[in-house]
This record gives sequence, C-alpha cells and structure tokens, in this order.
Amino acid sequence: MLKHVLVVVSSLAVTAAVALAEQPAKPGAAAAVAPPGQVARIKVQPDKAPDCSTLKAMVESVTRDCKTNDAKAIAVYNFMMLTHYHRAYPPDVENALKEINNFGWSLCGGLRYIQGVLYRELGWNCRFVGWPGHNTMEVIYDDRHHYLDVFLKFYAWMPDGKGGQTIAGEYDLKAQPKELLQDPFIFDQARKVVYAKNDQYAVINGKANWRAHDFLSCGDTLDKMPKLSPNGPPDGWMNVDPATGKFTIPDTHNYNLDVNLAPGTALTNTWDPMPDAWFWPGSKEPPGHTCPGHKDTRNNPGYGLVLEPYVNSKPVRSYGNGILTFAPDFSNDAFLKSFVSTDNAKYADGSLAPAEAGKPASVVFQLASPYLMTKASGEAAGAATCELSVDDGKSWRKLSDLKTFDEAVKGRFAAQIKVTFTEALKALKFDMVVQNNPGALPYLSPGKNTVSVSVADPKALGDNKLVVTYAYRLGARTSSYEQLCEQGKRIANQSDAKWSDAVTCVQKTFMAKNLPASFDIDCRTPKGQYPVYPRMMFVRREVLARLSPPLPLPQGAVEAKAGPNDELMSLPNPFLVGTEPPQ
Repeated sequence: MLKHVLVVVSSLAVTAAVALAEQPAKPGAAAAVAPPGQVARIKVQPDKAPDCSTLKAMVESVTRDCKTNDAKAIAVYNFMMLTHYHRAYPPDVENALKEINNFGWSLCGGLRYIQGVLYRELGWNCRFVGWPGHNTMEVIYDDRHHYLDVFLKFYAWMPDGKGGQTIAGEYDLKAQPKELLQDPFIFDQARKVVYAKNDQYAVINGKANWRAHDFLSCGDTLDKMPKLSPNGPPDGWMNVDPATGKFTIPDTHNYNLDVNLAPGTALTNTWDPMPDAWFWPGSKEPPGHTCPGHKDTRNNPGYGLVLEPYVNSKPVRSYGNGILTFAPDFSNDAFLKSFVSTDNAKYADGSLAPAEAGKPASVVFQLASPYLMTKASGEAAGAATCELSVDDGKSWRKLSDLKTFDEAVKGRFAAQIKVTFTEALKALKFDMVVQNNPGALPYLSPGKNTVSVSVADPKALGDNKLVVTYAYRLGARTSSYEQLCEQGKRIANQSDAKWSDAVTCVQKTFMAKNLPASFDIDCRTPKGQYPVYPRMMFVRREVLARLSPPLPLPQGAVEAKAGPNDELMSLPNPFLVGTEPPQ
C-alpha cells in the first residue's frame, strides 16, 4: 500500500466519504444577488496570480501561456498542488469552486474529482480509475489517456506524442514499467524526492538546472509504481455518465465568489490562520497537511516558491482566515444605505436615533461573503437587543453576548443582524472571522504586478469610495541557485532568504467614475541579490463614505517605494514548471 494513502477505499466507500453523512446540514449558500445598497462583485486581481473567481477563470489564467495540451494538463496539475494538500475530506467536496476557495484539502478521491472538474473546463473528458488503497484519474485529450496524480504527485512521459513525447496513461505505465518508470527516473537521496534522469536539480556546465520538476515529494517511492494495477471503478463512476461519456458537475447551490459590500463594510483576506478559527464538521483536529515540515513544497521550483515565504510561520500547510467587518462611520448619514431595512430610525447628531421618541427603533444589516464564517463578535453601544438570522430574516435568535457568538454563525456564508434601540445608538461594529484557502488568494509576485479592480456596476458605488489595500513583506535571497545546488540546499526552503520585518502597504482609492481600473505594484529585489515571492499579509476591499477613513494599517507600515539599488526581477511562471525542456 502506498505510504500516504490513509484508508482503503472502493468506489462506494469514496462516495460515502464524500457525502460525509455525519456532518450537519450543508451550510447556507452565498447570496446570488447583492442586496440593495451593496456594491456587487468587487474583484481585485493581480495579473500573475491565478484568477479563482470561477472554474473557467482558474483554468484560463493558469494555462494562458501554454502551447500544447500536455502543457495545459501540467499547468492545471501544478495549480492543484498550489491549492491543495492531503487531509481527510472537507465538507461539500463536490462543489469545486467552494472547495478550492474555502478548504483546499482532501484525500485522493476528492483531489482527483476536483482535478477532473478543472480539466472539464478545457473541454476534456476524464476517466476515474484506481487500485486497492488508492483512486486517481486520467484525462483524455489528443485521442488518448494521460495519468497525472495530484495525490501521489506524479506523472511520466512516453516518447510518441505529437510533439515527440506525451504524458503516459496508467496502462502505458503498467505495460512498460522499465521503459517509462525504472529507467527514466531517479530517487534523490539527499532531497527525498524523485527526478527525471534528464531533468535533475544539479549544476550543469556552470548553470543550475533549478527548474527541475520534483515528483513523489510526500514520501511515496518509485519501486511501488510498476506494481500498481489500474483495475478500479468503471468509466461511469462519480459524475461520468457511462452512456454518453459526459462528465457532469453536481448542483453548486448557487455558490459564487462574488464579494458584495455595503458602505461601512470591509473584507480582509489573509494568508495566515487564527487559532481555532476553522470549520470542518466532525473533526476534532484543525485542518493541516498530514505530511509535516512542508515536505511537498520545499523542493518545488514552481508552486513551492510561491509558498516558500510561509515555511517558517506554521508547522504544516493549513487553513487561512480573514475578517468581514461592518463598522459604519457615524460622522455622516451615508451609512443609512447600508441597512437591509430600517424601522423608526433616523440619523441625528452623529448617532442613530429613534425617529419617533418613545417608540423602539431597529435596523437590519447583512454580513455575507464567499468565505465560511468561523467566529463572530460585535459591539453596539446603546442597543437594547441584538438578534441574528441565518435564513434571510425568516427567524431570529437573540444574542445574549456580543463578545462571541461563534457557534451561531459557524459554517454560514451570510447572516443578518437586527439591532433594536430606544435611545441613541452611537457606535456599531461587528466582525465575522472567515475561513479561506491561502493557496487560492490573489498573491503578488516578484517584479511588476498589474492589479485590476472592477465592480458589477460602478454606479452602485454612488458617492461612496472603494478602497483596496495590499499588505506584504518584501524579501530577497543572497545566494544564487548555483550556490544553493552546490551546497545541497533545497530550492524553496527559505535557504539564504529573508523577508523584511516591515510591512509594505499599497492603498488605492476609487470613485465610481474611476472604475474599472488598474494599478501597478512593483515588488523589487536589491541589486546583487535574487528574487523571492513576497510574504503576503492581507488583501482588503472597503466600501466607505467619501470622507470616512479606511481601517488602520499594520503598525509601522511603510509605503512601497524603490530604493536606489533596487531592481525589478521576476521568476518564471510557476504553472509552466515541467512543461519545458530541461533548462
């Protein structure tokens, strides 16, 4: 049995695992349409990062520089490696868009399903196959099957494709183990990964072949591969109709990645986890890679470099968090449009007061995002009662303690809060901690980044403003790849690399007339050093009244500016690693 296959599964067992019968009812879906008063579909997207807003956008963004179908297949494989790690099945694994953006972990059955969903966006069909203890997939293009396993982290070439070679299928590996597996590959004892013999991480003629693609990086070994028999479930297993061969995606429950914000609302996504701020029904342990020490990323010259800045900040790959904040500015009345409904409420003297004295007043506002809520807290100075609804106002639950009401919102995408008051309400602030997959967030890359900003309808912004903030820590490497290789150091292990303690912030403000828009962020490298990916802290979008200040920046934050010896240096497209001849 393979080292990292945690359970023996049949097709029925995987289907049952995916269903996760022990978990509560599926969490509420993200709102399909933004309520009145909200700015809909706020999108912030750097040009070099994958666009995870839709399945189609994901595939198009990671394959845009590919010249062959084999290259496209590998680019999607690399994207799966960036966004996923090994762990037992998360909730709603069949909802691919939700799984990629909120979770990003699974076992072999879930991983090969998500991978197949993405290949479907390229117009390709898939065949799911397996053997005792493991199930995987083959994608069908150019009139043949191709095996790319994102759980084991392996694929192999055979020398008879349209361009002289093509990715082999499982039956090819079974029929020709010596020619396709034993002879072409070698195990690197020092780094504990497998390389193709003609594409090893080594110094050749004075130059490091540092883009060599690593395989089996979680500890599975080559000697088991020829013994595997692809005699698993039939073609019709799990969302493939055997009669038509069509691969289908189940109902997504209207889930989308729309970011809709009312004035006074901000969504901040971070690359880091908060303690106990995760959602995974039935689990007593937080999500995290079952392989310790970032072993799947330390040797990889593509997605591994993207994830390198986080190697020392947490023991294993895991979840990330963000905060959805509603904190209207009471210095003017612009925030009145933020409420879903009001009753007997008016703005007066920097507060929210009953319009008719002696009668109770109330306001209802909504907090919603594409990311699952895990924690909640609030303050409402002067409020008589606060109530919560997680079913669009059909029923209400009184909140007795605003300091924490985590369990009331955990696993939900949206909640409404009703605040009732009989005297002036002078302050209002609610924070919902959300869970996001760090690998799917819009990161910045070394060199020039062009960030596009758009909304569904700029007129919906009215006289308000949209503020976009990126916070990150710049870094650099003092050793060349030749030096790293000669010293036996791993390619993405923070070797001879350091990131600044100071947080660099780029903040841009947009009015309706400015949208859509774009701006540049230059992530520079000191002259004489080597580029690394910036250590991302957060990306934030805020809709504010014209004169309202944005949320505070991190203490000691610095502006992005070029030093006298800084250079714009970049790294190759991470999704193309493995698609090119040895460097």
